[in-house]
Parts: sequence; structure tokens; C-alpha cells
Amino acid sequence: MNRRWYAVYTKPRQEDIASMHLLNAGIDVLNPKLRIKKTLRHKFVDVIAPLFPSYIFASFDPITEYRLVKYARGVNRIVEFNGVPAAVGEEVIGFIKSRLVNGMARIEPPELKPGDKVLLKEGPFQGLMGIFKREMKGSERVIILLSTLQYQASLVADKAVLTKV
Repeated sequence: MNRRWYAVYTKPRQEDIASMHLLNAGIDVLNPKLRIKKTLRHKFVDVIAPLFPSYIFASFDPITEYRLVKYARGVNRIVEFNGVPAAVGEEVIGFIKSRLVNGMARIEPPELKPGDKVLLKEGPFQGLMGIFKREMKGSERVIILLSTLQYQASLVADKAVLTKV
């Protein structure tokens, strides 16, 4: 067989279903996940989400296994260009796999130094600018200084919701 990696477009939120059916059919699948923090009812919660929403990668022979992949439950279509399945290079798959730990992608939060300007990306203070003060020991939380017109306050925030400006 002449197996190569291809991008497979899944039905919305059916990456896991498509992966399971393809694995059961003997197709190698890469369905990388990402652990992110989201605000839910004013609290941060860990959520496991697909690294590439609605996309998975499958290693198959396009001549003998194309229909098996295309019509698997959860699959919308195989990504093609000009009617030819678009192969994904081994180096790309290798790079993605090198970033996974137990199937989860590692996204490193920005390295911050005291005095760095930061922007809050999520939560009740979304959109506010502040100045990074310090990291809190033993947690993923940090202290930043918020400056408003007449008032300056310290705020404890999750490091994952900051972006360096």
C-alpha cells in the first residue's frame, strides 16, 4: 500500500467520532487536542478542544482506501485541491506529534518580565491593559497592575489569558 497523510474535514464537533470510526477500520489517525482555559459562569475551567477544529489527519492509500475514509461516520470530506487529495508532509505530521504530550498540544504561555505591558484576552476584565508585576508561586496565576483614570489596582489573573503587548 502507498499510505500518506491527508487532512480530513469532519462534520462540526465530530472529530472524535470520525477518528474512532477510522481507527476501527484500520486507518492511522492524528486528532490532536488542546487544553485551554475558558470562562464559564465567571470562573475559569479547563476545556479540552481540538487543536484544529473540524479537521483530523489520516494516513491512508488514496487508491484503495479513499471511499472508506470519505464515507466514514463523522467525515464530511477529504481535503482536495483540483480533485486530488491534498497530502500533508511527514515533516508537518512529525512537528505536530513532537508538540503532543499524551495527545495534548503544549502551548507555552508568554514569558513575562516585571514591567511588561499585557492585555487581558478573556474574562470579566477582557480588553484591559495592565503591567505585569509577578508570577504567583505554585500556580499558573500572575499579578498585574491595572491603571484606570484615577485608580491603580492589583489583579490576580490566569497567565493563559494574557498576551504581551
